Amino acid sequence: MHVGLVSPAWPPGLTPNGIVTCVDVLQRELLAQGHRVSIFALRSDGQARSGVHLVEPGPTDRLRSRALRFAGRRSTVFDTGRTIASTIRRVHALEPIDVVEMEESFGWAADVAAGTRLPVVVKLHGPAFVTMVEEELQTAFGAEKVRREGLALERSPVIIAPSQCTLRETVARYRLQPRVAERVVNPLAAAPDLPLWDPATCDRRSLLFVGRFDKTKGADVLLLAFQRLLVDHPDLKLVFVGPDGGLPRSDGPNVHLPEFVAALGDRAVERNLDYRGSLRSEDIASLRTSALLTVIASRRENQPYSALEALLQACPVVCSDTSGLSELVEHGVTGLKARPEDPDDLAAQIRRLLDQPELGRSLGLAGRRHVLEHHAPAVVVRQTLDVYRRAVELAGGARARH
Repeated sequence: MHVGLVSPAWPPGLTPNGIVTCVDVLQRELLAQGHRVSIFALRSDGQARSGVHLVEPGPTDRLRSRALRFAGRRSTVFDTGRTIASTIRRVHALEPIDVVEMEESFGWAADVAAGTRLPVVVKLHGPAFVTMVEEELQTAFGAEKVRREGLALERSPVIIAPSQCTLRETVARYRLQPRVAERVVNPLAAAPDLPLWDPATCDRRSLLFVGRFDKTKGADVLLLAFQRLLVDHPDLKLVFVGPDGGLPRSDGPNVHLPEFVAALGDRAVERNLDYRGSLRSEDIASLRTSALLTVIASRRENQPYSALEALLQACPVVCSDTSGLSELVEHGVTGLKARPEDPDDLAAQIRRLLDQPELGRSLGLAGRRHVLEHHAPAVVVRQTLDVYRRAVELAGGARARH
C-alpha cells in the first residue's frame, strides 16, 4: 500500500509538534512492514529527502492566487487545502497513492478529497472547537476555523481520533454520520537507548513541566499549586520547558510568564522557577529522568505526547483528570490525577509523591507497561491499516456508483 501522510513540518525536530511525532512513528513502522509512504510537509528545512514532498503551489494554484489578488483578496490559511491537494496530485500521477491520512485543521481534508479523488482518513488531532480557548473562539478567525472544520468533517466518511472523548464530542458537535468512526491511539516507539526514570538517581526536589505557557496547557494552575507546595517544601524546584505563548485577556495583550509570576508577588516562586524555553527532545528526555515527577496541568487534551513520552520513560505523572488524559492515565495505577483547574488538588497529588517516593516507582513502571502494550507502533499500525483498507473499499464503492 502507498500511503500519503500530511504533516505540519518535516523533519521531526524542526518544530515541537505532536502531529509530526505521530507521522514520524507511523512512517517508520509502515516502511518496516513493507509499505510505501510519501510525506507531504507544510514546512521543511529545505533539504531534499526521498519520499518527502514540500507542499507548494503548482501552476493552477498560482493562477488562482493571481485571480484572488486581482479581485482584491489574498490567499489565507484556509486556502492551503487546495495546495496540499495539488501537491498530492502531482506525486500521485507518477506514483499512485492508495490512501491519505491528515489532520482536520482548517477544513483542508475536504479540499484534498475533492482535489485528488483519493480516500482520505481524517485523524482528529484537535479539533478547534475543543482546543481553542474561549477568547480565541470569539474571534472571527476562530469562528471561521470551527465552521470550516465542521463542513469538511461532514463530508469525511472515515474519521479516527486518539481519544474516545474527542471522537464522541466531535461527532455530537457536528452531528456527523461517518461510515467509519474509530479510536486509533497515537503510536510511540521505545528507543533502545531511551533513559528510564529511577527513584535512586532522580532529584526529589525537582518537578518538571513540558508544555506551552498558555491557557490550554494550564501552566498558570501549576504555578499556583507550586506556590502552595513551597510553603512546606521551600527547596522545591519547578523546571519549565516550552514556549511562552501567554494567557489571553479580553482587555489587552497576552499575559506572559514573567508578568504572571511577578503578579503572584511571591519571591519564592520567582527564585525556584527554572524556565528553560524550548529544548530538543533528547534534552527533555534527560530532564524527565532527573525530576521526581512530570506534571501535566492541561485544561483540555486529546492524547498528548508530553504524557505518553513521560509514561514510556517510567516517569511518575501527575495530570489533570480531563478529556483524553482521563482515558490515558488510571488514577493510582499508572499516574495520579487531579481535578482540572484546581491548584489545591493538584498540589495535594504532587505532595503524595513528595511524601511517598516509593509510590513513584510503581506508577512509573505501570505507566511504561501501558504504553508498551497499547501504543507500540506495530499494534497501532495494524489497526490503522485496517482503517485504510476500509477507506479504500468505501471509495471504490462510491466511484462504482458514479
